[in-house]
Amino acid sequence: MAQKILYILPFMNLGGTEVHTVELIKGIRSEYDVLVAGPEGAGLSLLEGNKIPHTKLPGLTPFNVRLYKNLLTSIMRDYKPDLVHIQGRYEPAFFTKRAFPSTPVIITCHGYGNSIALWDYKLTATTGNRWADKIIAVCNNDKEVLVKLGLDPRKVTLIYNGVSSIEDRKYLPQFDGLKIGTIASLIKRKGINYLIEAVELITKKFRDVGLFIIGEGEERKRLESLVEKLKIKRHIFFLGGLPFARSYINNFDIFVLPSLFESLPVSIIEAYAEKKPVIASKVGGIPELVIDEETGILVPPKDSKALASAIERLIEDEQLRERLGENGYNRFIREFTFKVMVEKTRMVYKDILK
Repeated sequence: MAQKILYILPFMNLGGTEVHTVELIKGIRSEYDVLVAGPEGAGLSLLEGNKIPHTKLPGLTPFNVRLYKNLLTSIMRDYKPDLVHIQGRYEPAFFTKRAFPSTPVIITCHGYGNSIALWDYKLTATTGNRWADKIIAVCNNDKEVLVKLGLDPRKVTLIYNGVSSIEDRKYLPQFDGLKIGTIASLIKRKGINYLIEAVELITKKFRDVGLFIIGEGEERKRLESLVEKLKIKRHIFFLGGLPFARSYINNFDIFVLPSLFESLPVSIIEAYAEKKPVIASKVGGIPELVIDEETGILVPPKDSKALASAIERLIEDEQLRERLGENGYNRFIREFTFKVMVEKTRMVYKDILK
């Protein structure tokens, strides 16, 4: 009988953590029985589209701690996992180990970009030392931060995110012009407002440019108001949270991620897989992923003018776009395929379960 792995997701969006989890499960489910526990949300379409079993576990809040603990305990008791792999948060490790102290627990840290990020990293380090058997960091930046904040270096393993090649390509509505694209949750730390401001600057020189934004979130209305204020509505297309968003990257001429913080964004790897030139903020783990002037262009965060300047370079230089795209694809093949990620994670599983 195959050993069982319970994956716990704190959210169920169409973001990088959910994509990472689905890619990982696709790679290991021939060896292991799997179950995903998480709240309801748009990300369920990724699980259902890949026929991944799942059960409901609400997101943890200060107001449902007892309910959360009881539901998680019930899931553990019924499923009897041999291993629990928690994605993106640390709190479930405490509840798991308190109820089932002999069950191994892995936490994958996908980074934190909120106002209490340092506190979250510190609690991840503390939780890792006390209640986790292994911490997986998706970029070296996160690994170094966790160790600096007290995590036992022997407990942390660096495994970069990876994705499979894109097979099902979808197409956007017809647009006669150059397409700039981004895939991001519409939240403040993604910096989409700076990208919109950059496009406003660009349209003063290039009239046939469109920005296609794939993603949904609490900032959408504010971003739409910004577009109205800048009078560039005909250049900006909000496409919402599209399932399997990576299938649309083939439409873009340039991929941009203007985040204020990231660990190792899956969306950039997905752009690499489609040979698209990348422009991204020089923050967090992105410089580990984007080699400036070789696989993409790095710009300072919160700098609309620098972003506009980088985009203009790529608009005017098709050969540069092609060179960056080709180099990014080669780096994807060498280091960021899902086969590499799965194999390294498989070794962690075997080491813990042996």
